[in-house]
Amino acid sequence: SRRLTSVSSTLSSSSDGALPLAGSRRPQDVSRPLSSSSITSIGNNTKIHNRSFSSMGMMPRRGFPQYTIFGPDSALSIRAVLPQFRRAGTDGVSVERRGKLVFEFVPRNASGAGFAWSEKTLFSLSVEEVGLLLSQLPGNGVELSHSMNYGVGSDDDSSGGAMQQSGDLLEKVLTIEPGDGATLNFKIDYMKNGVGGQSPPQFDHAIPTTPLEVTLQAGEFEVIKSIFQTSIPYILGWNTTMDIASAAAMSKGMSGGGNHY
Repeated sequence: SRRLTSVSSTLSSSSDGALPLAGSRRPQDVSRPLSSSSITSIGNNTKIHNRSFSSMGMMPRRGFPQYTIFGPDSALSIRAVLPQFRRAGTDGVSVERRGKLVFEFVPRNASGAGFAWSEKTLFSLSVEEVGLLLSQLPGNGVELSHSMNYGVGSDDDSSGGAMQQSGDLLEKVLTIEPGDGATLNFKIDYMKNGVGGQSPPQFDHAIPTTPLEVTLQAGEFEVIKSIFQTSIPYILGWNTTMDIASAAAMSKGMSGGGNHY
């Protein structure tokens, strides 16, 4: 059966300004509303269907990029959680909390049809952990462990649920190992005292859903590696704050001021 891979970038509403068309030099194109197009071909007749966000009375202001790989028994999805910002001084902004990338491991339904998204297991990656995976993969295996001091269900693996008792500390372990034919095996598991297959906190099912494992082909990992590389500045907030700082420096220079360090 053919391997299924999904890339999605969902947009939701806003009233922000429209985007100009790439390569356009006409001033009127700058105000052209953001739209999506689809092409339908029937015989020799081709029709182009345009759908404008402005025609729906809204413009997107939130995006939800996600890349999903569907394996025979589990699915692996990667998505981003952007940083939180705070006001700095009277007219500045700084990063209050860094963002992260999140792996979602999703088991297949017991019936074999579809996936049980409500039973997914999350593993969040800090920017340093993303850098570690970039430096080690695909040549070397990597194991990352997060102590489960609290319950599951949050993106950062550290909030929500009940506190674990002393001596009953679980670890959520992500293991990535090179496989045959340039593949990579991604596995998530709960471990206690080095023993895997443990029930996660607040788990009320008869059989734990972990370990979950997905094998990535070489091309799929190249996509994830590209996502890693391009996401680092965003989850650090570097792009946002650098753009603001550059605009401020340009404005100051054009007004006759200068930078002094």
